[in-house]
Amino acid sequence: MRAISDGKQIDLGVRKQRFVLAMMLLDANKLVPAERLVELTWPDEAPRSARGVIHTHISRLRSVLNAADAERHGVALISNGPGYMLKCDPKSIDVNKFMDLCTASRNCQDDDGRIRVLDEALALWDGPALASVAAEEVRTRLTRHLDEARLLAMEERIDAHLRLGRHAEVIHDLTELEAEHPYRQQVVAQLMLALHRSDRGPDALSAYQKLYRRLDSELGVEPAPALRELQTRILRDDPALNLNPREKLKAGPRQLPPDVDHYTGRRQHIEQICQLLTPRDGGVLPVVAITGKPGLGKTALAVRAGRRVAAEFPDGQLFIDLQGNGLRPRDPSEVLARFLRDLGVDGADVPATLEERVGLFRDRTAGRRILVVLDNAATEQQVRSLIPGNAECAVLITSRRRLTGLDMRKLVDLDVLNQVDALALLADLVGDDRLAAADPSVRRIVELCGGLPLALRIVGTKLRSRSHLTAAALAARLEDERTRLDELVGGDREIRASFLLSYDSLDAEHQRAFRLLALMPDNGLPPWATAAVLDVDFRTSERLVEDLVDVNLVEAAPGRYRFHDLIRLYAQEKLAADDERHVARTRMVNAYLHLGKRADALLEFGGLYQFDCPPFTVDAPGVLDEIDRAPAAWLDQEHPAILEAIEHAAANGHHDLTYHLSATVAAFLELRAQWADLKRVAELSLAAARGSGSPYWKAYALFAVGLAARETRDFRKAEEYFRAGLEILPHANDPLLEVVTLLSVGVAQRLQGRWNDAARYFDGCLSVLEALDKPRWRAYTLRESGVLDRYRGEWDRAEERLRAAVDTFERLGDRRWIGATLRELGIVRRAVGDLEGSLEVLIRSRDALRGAGDLRREGAALRCLAETHRAIGALDEARACAERGLDVLELTLDSHGLACTQVVLAEVLMDADELEAARKHLDKGLAALSVSGDPRWHGKALITRGRYLMASGDAAGARTAWDEARRMLSEIGAVEAEHVGEPLGR
Repeated sequence: MRAISDGKQIDLGVRKQRFVLAMMLLDANKLVPAERLVELTWPDEAPRSARGVIHTHISRLRSVLNAADAERHGVALISNGPGYMLKCDPKSIDVNKFMDLCTASRNCQDDDGRIRVLDEALALWDGPALASVAAEEVRTRLTRHLDEARLLAMEERIDAHLRLGRHAEVIHDLTELEAEHPYRQQVVAQLMLALHRSDRGPDALSAYQKLYRRLDSELGVEPAPALRELQTRILRDDPALNLNPREKLKAGPRQLPPDVDHYTGRRQHIEQICQLLTPRDGGVLPVVAITGKPGLGKTALAVRAGRRVAAEFPDGQLFIDLQGNGLRPRDPSEVLARFLRDLGVDGADVPATLEERVGLFRDRTAGRRILVVLDNAATEQQVRSLIPGNAECAVLITSRRRLTGLDMRKLVDLDVLNQVDALALLADLVGDDRLAAADPSVRRIVELCGGLPLALRIVGTKLRSRSHLTAAALAARLEDERTRLDELVGGDREIRASFLLSYDSLDAEHQRAFRLLALMPDNGLPPWATAAVLDVDFRTSERLVEDLVDVNLVEAAPGRYRFHDLIRLYAQEKLAADDERHVARTRMVNAYLHLGKRADALLEFGGLYQFDCPPFTVDAPGVLDEIDRAPAAWLDQEHPAILEAIEHAAANGHHDLTYHLSATVAAFLELRAQWADLKRVAELSLAAARGSGSPYWKAYALFAVGLAARETRDFRKAEEYFRAGLEILPHANDPLLEVVTLLSVGVAQRLQGRWNDAARYFDGCLSVLEALDKPRWRAYTLRESGVLDRYRGEWDRAEERLRAAVDTFERLGDRRWIGATLRELGIVRRAVGDLEGSLEVLIRSRDALRGAGDLRREGAALRCLAETHRAIGALDEARACAERGLDVLELTLDSHGLACTQVVLAEVLMDADELEAARKHLDKGLAALSVSGDPRWHGKALITRGRYLMASGDAAGARTAWDEARRMLSEIGAVEAEHVGEPLGR
């Protein structure tokens, strides 16, 4: 399920969201009832929140389409009464294009035209319809007619090939179809006819017998009369089954190698190449090149495609290995001499010069239809002389280089096999009885081979030939990066040798670049970082790396360069010199340190820690502007590289570098709620600070570890780290770090219900801030203090502090914290009885948080909106907000917020007399809150529990729950203690 706009793929979100869009597309321009979407999305049992979830998916899809400027293309997703409608041009949907092309194929005047149209139609498919978004039961129900139409198109295409005498070329396709559709008698009939015409009569009869046994044993029926008659005619060798002799292929060179055994995948590539090679009107010779990194199976693909189109070239097929990967590629003059002899020129008549040989070659191919396959081409110059001048011929080239200087119809850029095809290839090589696709070891082997067919063939052959070798044992061997390439050796096949050919073909400058780029992290490097690693100017670096891309040793993605995992291991082997490795890594890490510090200083709560770092010496245009424009987005891309650098620095005892690098990502990791990563880098930073004896960096690291512990609700650990940091702070001489730590301790105390202690810490923060010009931190402290006032029921002071914080955040233009503070203010307005004012403020809060992309706080705002709607008496709106809040929070790691929202939804459902549904949500919420360490929300959940028990007739149980809630809330001074026994309202 994909959407393309202006040539770019659109991110359609999670699977269920894509499924909803698929349903709308299948019924485009028609009203799709919400009930139908619910029924199809949850075929077994829909949750009560299903309508809300569907509404959320529709809203997000509408946002996605709006972002892609869908209206400009006539696409609109609208709500209409009880359902939704997707308005669009039907021709923009692939399934409609497919149906139209199938209809058009039946009106073609000749079979060649029919095949071209059907190839175009079938190229729109990428596996079974909706397989990526729908469960099989639902998929079959919705797309049975589409699967049948696809199968019929395949059969019609094969019929056309058979009528043209291309029986040998369709046998493979028919064999695959027969395996996928074992009861499809038309497919078996076509396979029998193709095998018979290829002088494989016994195989044709065997195909019939296999079907006969299957139908007899499993269904108790016989094959259809037409199929039985075909069997009889084959047994009699009926001449009428054969083609007219004039339609048979003429004699000519037939040099294509045999098909590789156990070939899997690449179906779309084969279809594309066959279509491209087919001569067209217009007099232009079709030249197609297949490129890709070593080990992808370029030659195997070229041979398979060449055999598929061989019937289109009845005057012959020439094939030669140009040895472009070796030290001495074939001379084009020698190749032409061989081609001329193959085309019937006597050896003595072959001209002496290259120019004369080119002329005679083009003369001998004129007026003839010949396919020329040039394998392993080295350069454009080597290939140009070997291209016929006749547009009825075709040329298929394979090369590790992109050959961008060659005029061609298409460059087919081959990539690794996807996981499904890679698993299928491995299983086919080993045998299904040895492997199970669900086995984690098998999947790990595929991952460690990186989807390279050559690597998979090597390990598959090992597993097949060594019965004692298990998938688990082989996977364990491959896990060790130091010896992985040693394991990928089988007979005369070796991954390392394949890479060596490409490496040896490079000059010294490019070999050095290849080696040094082995230092790149797993997520690759941007162009400016490659310049830092190579220690050259930006343009030189760009040229060197793009040259490596052209020979498929490096992969290029938008704004980034990467290695395939196995090629990276090979590059690391070549980077043997420690000095060369150390100096290049230092240049790369220093560049990341400088830019990371710049980005951190621009984040909301970044720039806390100051240190001197090396200057940024790369003349990379635009990188500084990119960081200044969107620092968080830059860190989204680059923080994995910084994390890897932190791990390396810590492992090698570089203390200063460890805590300096950690400082550049700490605020970002907090912003993105990546607590596990924050905990890891903070612990490494703490160990480094202890090793260096720096009180400043020790205090910083203790604060960061404490923050990660607090946000994961490990309050005991958080307090331990924060207190240790406060003891060191007087020696750190950093007032702002003191503010941050005091504030963090205060929040932790407040979350645990220790409100007097929290107030002291907040007051301490405000006291230190009097001497600092830090308006953001003052506003943040006022917000946290206002929250505490709210918990205590001190409404006037809470509103005063919260409004002061909002004013400051608005001056700063900080949408995230405007929204977060407005949420608290909306709760206060509800508490003092201003329900309309609360609603207005909370809607502003939700919209601001949604615009800032803060899902966690948006979910909390939706929860508060539900409470206000409930207080007004608008139960439908309250329920919708609570359910949408659950949907949003499920996309985050905020289990505490999710539990609170479940309690609020339970209250709404009880108001609607849906006690059983309320109980389910309440049980989940109470179970999580009872171990959360938050006595306030635990007590509020017990109030709701008491209300449920009372409504269920258990008055004694209700009183017990309320007594416990009153005790718990009174101990911390929570205002909710006054309302125990009443419906939850705040």
